[in-house]
Amino acid sequence: MKITALPAKVRLPRSRRGRIMTALVLVVLLSGAGLAWWSVRADDLPDDAVFAYDGQIETVAQLEERLRTLTALYGVQPPDQQDAAKSDAFRRDTAKAVAVGMVLDRAARDRGIVIGDKAARDVLTRFISQQIGEGPEARSKFVQALGTTGTSEDAVLDEIKRQLAVSQLFDSVTRGSSISDGEVADAFEKRKAQLDTPERRQLSNIVVKTKEEADQVLADLGAGTPFETLVAQRSLDGSTRDNGGDLGQVTLAQLEDGYAKAAFATPAGGLFGPVQTTHGWNVGKVRQVLPPQPAVFDQVKEQLKQQLPLEKALATWRGWLGAQLADANIRYADAYRPADPAAPPQQAPGWSPAPGQVPGQPRPSR
Repeated sequence: MKITALPAKVRLPRSRRGRIMTALVLVVLLSGAGLAWWSVRADDLPDDAVFAYDGQIETVAQLEERLRTLTALYGVQPPDQQDAAKSDAFRRDTAKAVAVGMVLDRAARDRGIVIGDKAARDVLTRFISQQIGEGPEARSKFVQALGTTGTSEDAVLDEIKRQLAVSQLFDSVTRGSSISDGEVADAFEKRKAQLDTPERRQLSNIVVKTKEEADQVLADLGAGTPFETLVAQRSLDGSTRDNGGDLGQVTLAQLEDGYAKAAFATPAGGLFGPVQTTHGWNVGKVRQVLPPQPAVFDQVKEQLKQQLPLEKALATWRGWLGAQLADANIRYADAYRPADPAAPPQQAPGWSPAPGQVPGQPRPSR
C-alpha cells in the first residue's frame, strides 16, 4: 500500500482557505523540524549545508531525508540523475521550497498561530477513514504502510499541522480581500473573450498502432462497416472502446495539434485521418458541431464573485511573501542557490499547481 496525495484528501475546515490550500501547500510541503541549530556567520557555511536561515542550517542529509518522506506521502520523484539540467533545477527548487517553508513557519509563530495535537489528529482520522476505513485496525494498517514507505505517523501529523497553520496565516495576511459588484462587472468586460464558450465538437475515435491499420479502417468505413463495430474490434483505447470511441464534447485546445486541426476542419458527420498522435494512428468521426457561445454576465457572475477574491487574496499573499523572502537573509550554498531567491515560488518540485483555478474537463488522450 502506498500513501499518496495526502493534501488532496485531507478535509480542512470549510472556509475560503479550503479553496486556496492547493496554492499554499506547495510552498510548505518541504518544510519541517529536525534542523541543526548552529551559530553561522554570513560568510561561513559548513561543507554539507544546503542553506542557512535564522540561525538554522539545513544539511544535505536532512534535505534527502525530507525528500524520502515526501516520496512516501505525496509521490514526489526527483528526475533521472542522468538528466543533469533537470536534476540541478530540482535540487535548487527543492532547497528554495524548504527555505520558504521555514520563513512561513516563522511568520506563523510570530502571529501566534499554533495548531493543537487534537486538531491535527482529527484531520488524520478523517483521512484514514476516507482512505482505509474506520477503527483501530484501519489506523494500524495506515501506520504500517507509512513505515514501509519510509515515514511515520508523527511526520504526517507535523505535515497536517503545517498545512493548517499556513492556512490560518494566509487568512491573516489576506483578510479584507473582498470584491465589489463594480469590480465584478469590470472583470467581466475585460475577460469576456476568455469567458466565452469556444466551439466544441462531439468526436468518436479509433486508435491503432500503424498507418497501414488506420488506412484499412478508413477503407472498411468506406465499404459500409459501422464505426462502432470497428471501434470494438480494433481500437487500442480501452477507455472509449466500449462506448463507440466517444471522446465527448471537446475544444480545440484540449486536443493534440495535428488531431485538433483535422477534427475541427471536418464537417459534422465527416471522417478524418489517419492522424498520428503520441498514442498511435487515429481515425475520427465528427458526431456534432456545437458553435461558440458568448458569455452572459448573469450566468458567470457568481463564478466571478468566487474567483476574483481568490485572485486578489493570492496577489496579496505573493506580495507579502516576496517581502518576507527579501528580508529573510537566506544564505544558500552555491550548488543549491535558486535563480531568484527572493521571488515567491510558482510551485514546489513535483507538482503542477493551479492556484484558484476550477478544475476543468480532463484533456483527452489523443
